[in-house]
Formats: sequence, structure tokens, C-alpha cells
Amino acid sequence: MLTVQINFKDKDLFGNDAADQEKDVVFKSYAMERTELEEFLNYSETIQIARAYKGEGKSAILRMVKEKLENDNKLIVINSTGVALSPDLDSEDSDTWTRAWKKKILGLIANEIGAKIGFAYTDDSTALVEQAEMNGFKSRSFISHIVDRLKINGIPQHQREGIKDVESILSRWTDGGGIWLIVDDIDQNFQNTGKNKLKVATYFTAIRQIVNALPEIRIRTSVRPNVWKIIKREFEALSHIEQYMVDIRWGHQDITKLLAKRIQGYLERTDQWNIFSNQLSDDLDKRNNQLISLVFEEDMKWGTNNRTRPASIVLATLSRYRPRWLVELCKESAKSLSSNSEKITFSIIDNELEDFGKRRIDDTIAEFVSQCPNIEEIIVAFSKQNERYTTSELLKLIDNRILNHINLKIFGVIGTPNNREVAHFLYQIAFITARQDNEDGSYDHISFEKNPSLLKSRTNVDDGMLWEIHPVFRQALHLKNVETKQAQEAKRKRTAKRY
Repeated sequence: MLTVQINFKDKDLFGNDAADQEKDVVFKSYAMERTELEEFLNYSETIQIARAYKGEGKSAILRMVKEKLENDNKLIVINSTGVALSPDLDSEDSDTWTRAWKKKILGLIANEIGAKIGFAYTDDSTALVEQAEMNGFKSRSFISHIVDRLKINGIPQHQREGIKDVESILSRWTDGGGIWLIVDDIDQNFQNTGKNKLKVATYFTAIRQIVNALPEIRIRTSVRPNVWKIIKREFEALSHIEQYMVDIRWGHQDITKLLAKRIQGYLERTDQWNIFSNQLSDDLDKRNNQLISLVFEEDMKWGTNNRTRPASIVLATLSRYRPRWLVELCKESAKSLSSNSEKITFSIIDNELEDFGKRRIDDTIAEFVSQCPNIEEIIVAFSKQNERYTTSELLKLIDNRILNHINLKIFGVIGTPNNREVAHFLYQIAFITARQDNEDGSYDHISFEKNPSLLKSRTNVDDGMLWEIHPVFRQALHLKNVETKQAQEAKRKRTAKRY
């Protein structure tokens, strides 16, 4: 098989860990089309909301939607962010906020349409927005209202020669798929305050009212699950928005494909792909593993008893199945290598884990402080403790090192949470993971998404599970490695068989 040259010092080798900041040529070379993309491009869906945590691909999917739509010149595609659109209000009235959001959004749409057809009607934009906020658009097209309101140099367009051309352009846009608005980071820097909750909640109310009134508009946006959980409990109207949510979750196959696409993109950009691709297997799984093995050692030591795992499983676990964390870990590991001819081994990755884990702790605190203001103190309480616990051991630690010292508050829990409620919160945010040991010495990890009922029921608290601090945090917290009784017994049996 022909060899390829991998320059590990190339900053674009794995691409940017933030999709919205990636260069076009790099993003297009590795962009991975998930199944959710089809839903977001479906014109029959008036609203689609990508629901995922930071670094799980919300911005990437919205960027792909934007780029695919822009290939059709019959469409009006408008791209914005929550920060750019957010009204500047001090009001505590939800209706005032909703109206302000509608005015901002419709004003943006009106300005974009005006810019695309080459007309300047800024002086008329306020009247246009006020007109757009009325409820009479179901019987008459939004575009028709815009044409009627448009002026050039103060002269209404329907009095000017050439109106047929303008109507033709606007008609082509609406017939071809209407107006698409893409808004990312609506909950950026969210804090659990009255104003923040009101601002984000009324945005979703506003977009629902807009698409109900204006049939030409399609809106694609995003939100984090923990933010959605907070605002939905307080704003009854948001129950109507749940139907538009599309949860983005990553499994091992997704991570494997992502890694392979990043490496393929690098080979394409360095003009090595056309020659090398002919040597790859037709089987997709084998093909992906062949690409990954160009950069990473194929089997990495992982877990007990010197077992090995494919590089993609190790990287997926350490990055907690978050693409942004995955790419950052790959990039940091690559810095230790020379320009070419080597591969990233587990020992190289392992050397990065303490600093990498510290950054992940900072990310976790920033992400979930809105749910629990004491989250930093909770995480620090596990410093230099064990990495694995029985349920009773975990609850005892929470009592002794957390609840006996901290006046704890967790959103959604009435009063002071008990030790089981604290443990469930840590399970929900993936600081701890459920572990099921098997008789043969193997084990399975059970995430919150797979079994959210664990630690909730008083009659069956753990379903026989153990609890592990997630590997990404262990070195940063200097945790102690311990073997479970099941693992010790399995090792004893294997030893006894040898003799």
C-alpha cells in the first residue's frame, strides 16, 4: 500500500474544533452529513431546532444547512446569531419581549430582501415591520406586502416602471422555497436569571408566531438541553415548541466516521487523496479504520488486564463523544510529533490528559453553573478520591465532602437536594457514568441518555451498577485507580485456571 505524508504540525490537519470559525475550504473537505441534516432541509418543516450540548455539532449542522440552501439561487437565506438579534430590553413582560424579538427578526428579513434585490428602503423599514406583525398575512403573501411597501427615492415601486421584474424575482424566491432564517447560539452565555430566561424563552415564542403568520418563512436554530430544561419549566407556551426539537447524539460509529472524514479532508487538501483512495476497502467500516490508522496506532491499551481497544473508541471515550473535545484532543496530541512518519499513540494522548481534563472541568462548570451555582465545589470535592464507587460509597462521599459543607442548590430540586439527587445531577451531566461489570471481566458503561431512571427510584436506586468518574476528569483530579470486586474475582479465576 502506498504511504501518505502526514504533517502533524499542520494546524489544519484535524480542522478547527469550532465549526462556525472554520475556513470554508477546510470545512467543506471534512463536513460530515448526519441524518438530521435531511430534516433541517425539509421545506415542510417550518421550524427545526438542534438540541445538543456545547461542542456536539449544533453550529456544524446549521452551517451545512446554510451552505446547501445557498446553492439554490431561488432562495433567500439569512444567517444570524442570538447575540446579533437579541433585543436590548429591561422589561419583565413576556409579551413586550416577544414583540421585540418579532420586530428584530422581521426587520432583519426585510433588510436582507431589500439588499438582495438592490433596493434601498431603510426609511420605510419600521412601517414594514409593523405591517409584518399584523395577523393578515395568511390571506396575502409576505412578499406581496414587501413589494407594496417598497419605495425607491420615496416613490412606491408599484408606480414605477419595471415592477414586473421585481415581482418576478420575488415570486421565484417564494416558489422555489421561500425565506430561510438560520440563527445559532441563541443561548450563548446563558445564566439562570429572570432576564436571561425571559429573553431565550420569548425568542422561541416569537419564531413560532412568525411562522404561523408568514407561510414563506422557515427557521432553523439551536439550543442546549440544560437551558431548554430550565426555561421550559417556567414558560408554559414552550410546550408547543417541543415538537420541533431534534436531539443530536453521537455514538461510536459517528465518532469513527468523523475522524475518518477529517483525515480524508486533509488528504484531499494536500493532493494525496486521488492516488491513495484506490487502495481503500469498499467496506465503509474497514475504510474508515484504514484512514484512522494513518494517524493513530490501531490498537491502544485501555482498561484492565492489558486489553486493547481501537483508537476511535479510546478517543470517543476521552472526549465524552463531543466532536469539539475530540478534535482538540487530537490537535494537542499531534503537537508532540514530528512533521511526518510517526503515529499518535496512547502514551502521547495520555501525556495530554491532565491539562486536557482541567480545560474540560472548566467547560463543565461554565456549561452547568446555570443549573447548579455550586458545581465547581462539587467537582473539587472528588479531588484525590477514588475513581470508582458503589452507590453507598458515592452517597457517603456526597454527604461527607459536599452536603456537610455546602449550602447546595440544584435547579428543579425543591429545597436542599439530598445525596441521591446530587448523584443524579452528576450522572445527568456525565461527570459520573454507570458501570456494569460482567462475569468474564468485561464491563459496559451506561450513560444518562441510555438509562435516565438510575438514581431516581428509591426502590431500585442503581440496578446493580457501580459509578465511575468519567476518564476525561481523572488525571486533572488526581483520582485513585481501584479495581472492582468483580474484576478482582475474574482475575482470580483466570489465574486459578492457569494452574
